[in-house]
Amino acid sequence: MKTLHWIRDNSLSAWLEMHSHLLGQDDAFLVSEQALKTLTDSSPVAQTVYARKSDIEISKATEPNYLVVKSDEEWVELVLSFQQQMTW
Repeated sequence: MKTLHWIRDNSLSAWLEMHSHLLGQDDAFLVSEQALKTLTDSSPVAQTVYARKSDIEISKATEPNYLVVKSDEEWVELVLSFQQQMTW
């Protein structure tokens, strides 16, 4: 099942240490809040990592080149394109 993992309060790297066994090939990540501030320069995953433009602007986080930035409208479409969403 294609899952969008929404990482909010933890780093993506910390999530991977605890939950990588839950990750499927077709899954993706959406990062926001504290997770945005912990992104590394290179992606720790093969899956796509998304963020909302408004979240980046609020947090003033640096955008690594692997991050796919979505507008609020695109974010809604993104969430609806996944069969399941999990917020962490």
